[in-house]
Amino acid sequence: MRQKRVFGFVVTGLIVGWCLVVGVRATPDRPPSAEQIAFAQQVSDLLLNEVLAALFQEFNETTPDNVDHGKQAISLIFNDLNRDIRLVGTFAPLLGGNNNLPSGSFERTAIQRALNGESHTAVQEENDGWFYRRTVPLSNTFHRSCVLCHTNFTPDFFSSTNNPGEWVGMLVLSVPIR
Repeated sequence: MRQKRVFGFVVTGLIVGWCLVVGVRATPDRPPSAEQIAFAQQVSDLLLNEVLAALFQEFNETTPDNVDHGKQAISLIFNDLNRDIRLVGTFAPLLGGNNNLPSGSFERTAIQRALNGESHTAVQEENDGWFYRRTVPLSNTFHRSCVLCHTNFTPDFFSSTNNPGEWVGMLVLSVPIR
């Protein structure tokens, strides 16, 4: 009976020790490795390609006769609950309301760069997890259909803002690092 009790303590000790080791390795306080970041970056590249493909498909199908349909289709992709794929800008009227305004230090820095045509990337800890974040600056000249929905972006608007590149905002992608 005593041997069984000792064996039970040893097994319990090994299990607790293993759990502690696994728990320490998985803690969000520990920055991700270079390999984990590289993997997340590759996922981000794939995600960008997929989002752009969806956008171009929607743009190609939007006409003056179905603009409202196109607006709703885009809003389903970039809905208010999705914090991993966002369209962000600062020029009113924003089609997504306040949801499309920059949120947090990363996005506030990134929007300043995007309005100059520059992208931005970072690895950040947020809500007990690590994320690879990137932005893609967007111009009103991105696609001819942009102006169908964003009628406020006129040549006069861009000349008054001293924005010859017609930079309007950014696409933000956030990929969890695992």
